[in-house]
Amino acid sequence: MASLLLAHALGGCAHLLPGAASPEGGSRGKPSTGWLAHGSRLPDRGPGFEALRTETAGGLHFGTDRLVGMVRRSARAVMRDGVAVPLKVGDLSGLRGGLVTRHHSHRNGRDVDLLYFARDAVTDRPVVSPGFVRFNRAGASIGVATPLRFDAARNWRLVEALLQDPHVGVIRVFCAAWIKALVLDHARRTGAPSWLVERADLVLVQPGDSAPHDDHFHVRVACTPAERVLGCQDGGPLWPWLDKDWEKGDATPLDDDALLALMEPIPPGYEHGPPVGESSPRAAAAKPEDPAYSTPSSALVCR
Repeated sequence: MASLLLAHALGGCAHLLPGAASPEGGSRGKPSTGWLAHGSRLPDRGPGFEALRTETAGGLHFGTDRLVGMVRRSARAVMRDGVAVPLKVGDLSGLRGGLVTRHHSHRNGRDVDLLYFARDAVTDRPVVSPGFVRFNRAGASIGVATPLRFDAARNWRLVEALLQDPHVGVIRVFCAAWIKALVLDHARRTGAPSWLVERADLVLVQPGDSAPHDDHFHVRVACTPAERVLGCQDGGPLWPWLDKDWEKGDATPLDDDALLALMEPIPPGYEHGPPVGESSPRAAAAKPEDPAYSTPSSALVCR
């Protein structure tokens, strides 16, 4: 309560608040422990895509501007092949990021699940994905009533669009090792540019600390330089081809854990602050009587 009163007292100089977050939107902290400031919302559906779960049904639709834009652009790119079947989009992050019970990461607006494109195993026609369908090493579906086949062509087209998006830096596309093999085999057979295949070979990887991801792509994008200086941590390698636009040149030498530890606490109740129970290390340690939360308004002067 004291922090909210202090915010009102300061009015136009809220940037002087101890712990006040930057008005800039974006990703903060790590994908597994961070939060999201002023995120953008992905609609339930749009050109070439459709959410697996609406927000009413518990879907998570918020991410950084760049992540949401990437989903939209990639869906349109795949749609250009003339097939009307939409890309099914799983979770992004919550309104302010933070803990997600069904994910280890997805906390700071830079992760999104994209379900695999599939075809009917009998007719070979593209079909709308019924959900998180698992595929085996031969590309056949596992455990669904209507047998499906992994659509290597359209899944490669999706990976191609993700890796060539000029407005975002994709650093990881998590998927099972055999899914990666199916995608890359198709790319090589159809004469995809060798540099793009090599790039995909580096970015596509099976996670070592979770399920193999044989039922969806888990895409993670890089922090922007502006986000890094506010505590964002990539959670993956910054590839050489991203250096020009996504380099860490303007980050402090104290990047990454040390910088996050020095971030000031966020007063509770701020819409751009971390969700309840999710905060920076210093915020977690702060007590209600901490001067950072109880400085009388009369002692503050704004210029």
